[in-house]
Amino acid sequence: MYILTSKIVDLVLNLWQRVPGPVIHNLEKARILKKIFCHLNVDGIEGDYFEFGVAHGNSMRAAELAEKHSHFKSLGVKHFSRNLYGFDTFENFVGGGDIDSHPTWEGDLFNVPQKLVQRRFKRSRNVHLFKLDVNSMDPKVERFNYSNFGIKRKAAVILFDMDLYGPTKSALTWATNLIQQGTFLIFDEYFSFGGDQQKGESRALNEFMIENPNFMLRDFASYGVGGKIFVVDLVK
Repeated sequence: MYILTSKIVDLVLNLWQRVPGPVIHNLEKARILKKIFCHLNVDGIEGDYFEFGVAHGNSMRAAELAEKHSHFKSLGVKHFSRNLYGFDTFENFVGGGDIDSHPTWEGDLFNVPQKLVQRRFKRSRNVHLFKLDVNSMDPKVERFNYSNFGIKRKAAVILFDMDLYGPTKSALTWATNLIQQGTFLIFDEYFSFGGDQQKGESRALNEFMIENPNFMLRDFASYGVGGKIFVVDLVK
């Protein structure tokens, strides 16, 4: 019996360990997005989905599907229609100098042309993709006003998937006035740079919280190989 059981376990482990890490990461992210949208609908929180760092569009597709299928009429959980906004260079990583130097998060390995990603969502009426360098999104500059992107509601979910400090901090600053009670903030590579809190997404969030003492964060969940999720609680 022991030999048979150990062989079955070895077979399963062998198959599981052959699954590429990025696939496991994306599947866990899809699972957590479903959970988040369920929470939002149960609590009756309106608002849109924002994603910084679209890359191939896998997270955007997961969010789109979660938005459609996270309501339960039999339980009285209503469907809240949400727009999904994605921002990316669709060309390469753009960091903030030496502080964003990383052996993996650079170059154009993780990006595809906007036209290809746009084609993936050609039948999606509520998905809006914008090609730009997030580092340049100064909220004081007229062309970066929310209205110029068709944004009319607060954020229910904001996903930061740019891995680096510079663009993440810029995106957080730009999105400040979109954040409301119950907004979910997702950081896809929160534990990167060897856990150094003075770099990457972790540093960006730490600085943002110091600059915005009216926000408190509650730890919601972790996922994949380095994802971290918080929910915003406004200081009363």
